[in-house]
Amino acid sequence: MGRASLSRKIHKWLFLFVGIQALLWTLSGVYMVVMDLDFIHGDHLVKNLSEPLPANLEQLAPTAEILERYRGVKHIQLKALQGNPYYVVKTGEGAHLVDARSGREVPPVDSTRARALAEHYYSGELPAASAELITSNPPTEVPSRALPLWRVNFDDRYGTSLYIDPSTGALATRRHNYWRAFDFFWMLHIMDYEERADIHNPLLLVISIVSLTGVLAGLILLFYSFARRGKAPGNAATAGGAG
Repeated sequence: MGRASLSRKIHKWLFLFVGIQALLWTLSGVYMVVMDLDFIHGDHLVKNLSEPLPANLEQLAPTAEILERYRGVKHIQLKALQGNPYYVVKTGEGAHLVDARSGREVPPVDSTRARALAEHYYSGELPAASAELITSNPPTEVPSRALPLWRVNFDDRYGTSLYIDPSTGALATRRHNYWRAFDFFWMLHIMDYEERADIHNPLLLVISIVSLTGVLAGLILLFYSFARRGKAPGNAATAGGAG
């Protein structure tokens, strides 16, 4: 069997095997290249992510008093939320939101408060359509380690969902339909159909090697195809007449 015939068979059979995945790589690659990443991140859907602290901070509860109340404090931050100052205290057991003026810990965010916070972060004009506290079995668009989270939905053209941390009231993340499409294409691209994060998974490695072998076989076949065309009788006659 000649090299050209062998290359043709390798190219044909390998791409019969990986052709659909090659098409998916192309389609997903085009989507991920064409879409603007800031848009995919949903930057246009949110506001008030970083509020300035109120001007009058003279009557805040002392930080030392807050630190004495909690064991194993890893981090403490003074931040503004809807115009009011709060301490966010992070310990090994989780995060606590403390009213910086009274020094009292704020109860976990309930449904009404989650809706109000989501509307505070939302850049659109629509009110929140629904709110759901997710404590287990999270949707694929949020990691399980972030639970619990309030998911607040808006009936806008983007299918916006804002995720609120019930402990601190912070905006954990935002999702919309274009992000979900991007995530779906990313899953197809890296062939990790569960976690959608492992770009070194064995399936992707095997299909990549098979595809590369098929492409190299195609290049060899292309070389022989041009070489044979150059030796065709018509080309030889034309070359003789020109000389």
